[in-house]
Amino acid sequence: RVSSYKKSIIFCSFLLFFSGCGFKTLNNEKSNVAETTFTKVKIKPYNLENQYIILALESENQRMYGDSVNLYLNLFENTNNYEYLVKYLTLSTDLKDFNSVKKYASKYMIDNIKEEEIILRLYIYSLFKLNEKDEAIKNGKKLISIYKNDINYQLLGSIYLEEKEYLKSYELFDLAYKYNNLSNTLLTLTSIQYNNLFEKEKAIKRLENHIQMSGYDFNLSVQLLSFYEKEKEREKVITLLENMYFYYKNSDNQFLLNKTKNLFIKYVSRDNINLAITFLEENNDEGEDLLNLYKITNQPEKASNLLERLYKNTNNIDYLAQQAIFKFEMTEDKQTVLNEVISKFETVLESSTNHVYQNYLAYILIDFDIDIKKGLELVKKALEFEPDNIAYLDTLAWGEYKVKNCKEAYIQMKRVVDEIGLDDEEIKSHWEKIQECKE
Repeated sequence: RVSSYKKSIIFCSFLLFFSGCGFKTLNNEKSNVAETTFTKVKIKPYNLENQYIILALESENQRMYGDSVNLYLNLFENTNNYEYLVKYLTLSTDLKDFNSVKKYASKYMIDNIKEEEIILRLYIYSLFKLNEKDEAIKNGKKLISIYKNDINYQLLGSIYLEEKEYLKSYELFDLAYKYNNLSNTLLTLTSIQYNNLFEKEKAIKRLENHIQMSGYDFNLSVQLLSFYEKEKEREKVITLLENMYFYYKNSDNQFLLNKTKNLFIKYVSRDNINLAITFLEENNDEGEDLLNLYKITNQPEKASNLLERLYKNTNNIDYLAQQAIFKFEMTEDKQTVLNEVISKFETVLESSTNHVYQNYLAYILIDFDIDIKKGLELVKKALEFEPDNIAYLDTLAWGEYKVKNCKEAYIQMKRVVDEIGLDDEEIKSHWEKIQECKE
């Protein structure tokens, strides 16, 4: 949405200023004129200056900004040193005290002094935040006529954007982009071009050209993806996502690679989830994403094999536990895999207290009459973590039934039935048998 760009551009512009970052200017413009060409301001001596500076800095360190601004204003009014005024106005802007910024910037403004650009910029921003748009635009024009740089163009461009004067805003961001060639500037520029000026093909072409020349900046790429999607260019979306994937993979940017992969899976899976699986398989991208896709598409054998490879590569016992679950669930004749599954879970529980795994092994040991006592010990440990877990209570009731502790089995099973009813066939079977139990 355009409104988000308006907010971000103003924030970014002032973030550059407050952090003291440089910006590009034309060689013959005023920003590059030697300091001696500025009007000199006579500094007054002030006996308490050093003490006030220390107090002001200490207040800032203690985040007592209200005290700091007062101290900087006092320093300025007693010394006539405009560096203190700039500090006062900057802190007041941070504190969103725009009325004070407007008051003191206008009161002490002097043309052609070294601090003029910064003071004028803060003054314009305060007018903008106070909704005095006409005055902000008037002073913004003055600012860019004297100081031609990207930040000032973006500031005035943001005000025009707020006023829905899209062509003027576009022209100013275009000028800013010629100075800084930054992706954030292009992001806003192409958004205005696509959404407000309806030059959709030009906006798309501009992004495509930038990406081809400068690489796959993530935010610009996502903007281009959104444009393709709006234009229903499905093939272009897939191609761009694939190109982004290979670009971030080759540049070893794991964070952006993962974000791109998530976008790819999310988009492609809407129509053809197997296409996403094939892409990951062909590129040997064996991780959680591929595993989840196997689970979603009910491919337990592939999931089990992948889990085995993941466990060998990482020694992560969660992969071993998941593999044991898949092996057990996908095998029709459970007896043939019991020893393997139990062995895997025992290995897992040597170093894990995961209650899900404790209950899973407990149920196998109880249901197949392998070691009911150990099964009861495990499920009771699991219940310490989740005392009201229905699955765990069912395992406990079934274990108590197996050792003929009928009363306790009935109490625990009744909790299960009261909570979820008898729709589940296994629950119904357990309940019926436990009701017939006699100690």
